[in-house]
Formats: sequence, C-alpha cells, structure tokens
Amino acid sequence: MEFIRRLYIKKLEREVLTGVKPQHIVVVANADEFKQGFDAFQNFTKWCNLLDVKILTICLHVSDEDEIKNMCFKIPGKLRIITPDGEERNEDGTELDINVNVILGYGGRIELLDTVRKIAAKIKEGKLRTEDVDAKTLESFLKIREPPDLIIRAGEEIPDFLIWQSIYSELYFTDIRWESFRYIDFLRCIREYQRRERRYGK
Repeated sequence: MEFIRRLYIKKLEREVLTGVKPQHIVVVANADEFKQGFDAFQNFTKWCNLLDVKILTICLHVSDEDEIKNMCFKIPGKLRIITPDGEERNEDGTELDINVNVILGYGGRIELLDTVRKIAAKIKEGKLRTEDVDAKTLESFLKIREPPDLIIRAGEEIPDFLIWQSIYSELYFTDIRWESFRYIDFLRCIREYQRRERRYGK
C-alpha cells in the first residue's frame, strides 16, 4: 500500500507541475487549529515554495490577545504579521524565498473601514481629490494588495478576510483538520484549482 501511495503522489506531482500554479494562496484557520497543526503549516509553506508560489497568507480567527501571546510564528520565509488592530511587524526569514503573511483576527470589514478612513483623511488634508478616488486608490491602502488565487478553508465557514481582494478567488473547502493535512492533500488542492475555469466575474 505504501508503494502504491508513493506512485499516486508522484502522479499528482507530475499533473500539478505541468499546470498553471497559483501565485497567492490563502489558508484560513482558528488559533487552536494553528497551534495544534503548527508543523502542518510549516510544511505547507515549504510545499508552496516548491511550486514557486510567491505569497502565502495565513488568516487566523483569534478570540483575545492572550491567545496571540501564546502562539509561535517561526514559519520559514519572509514573514509579516498583522495584528487585530492592523499593526504590522516583519521578520526576515532566510530559509525560503516566499512571502508569508499571518493575519491575526484582522477581518475584511475592519480592513475596508480602515481604508475608507485613510482615504477620507487624505482628502481632508488636501492630498487627494474625491474625483480621483477609484479602485486602484482603494487597493493602494489595503494591508494585502495582491489578490489571492486560491483560498483553502477547513470546514464550511466562509472566511471574513480579504473581502475586497478575494472577490475572484477560487474557494476550496476540505474536511481534513489542519493538524492532519498532508502533502497529498496539498497536491489535491492544487489539482482541483487547476481544473477550474476562472472567469474573473465574466
């Protein structure tokens, strides 16, 4: 059985490597899932790097500040952490050439409100004209500006993260717990993404 499983993984790898690969992947979890499945998230980052994924964004539901204090973020790659109040800190990792964002409870609606407030402040200061505000202007104030190609969520809850950016993203729901997430599951996600026809709202 182990031999057959390895053959199947190799087959999946060949399929995935010849297809169009996502450049920005988002995964959604809660704080407990992240802590219990931390090794899986580290591995996930390495698998993304193997496929030359440029950005991995990990969105975490957190209930309070104490939860954050007890969390480890030693994830390989160039790490940026966004806290619930929208503050940022950066940690330059050298192990992998991939940008990793970790969003801690900073929801999409809050991000849009903060963005509108920043634009309003610029208009009030005379640094921006109302008639010049367009989609590109709004996007320039977002924390994560690159739209995700693929969003992976364990469970059936629609994530409240990156609302503006993810309007054309492909959603992939899995019933596998993050702590049990394997390389074969990762490859299946990518294969499913490659089989879909992206219409970008058309």
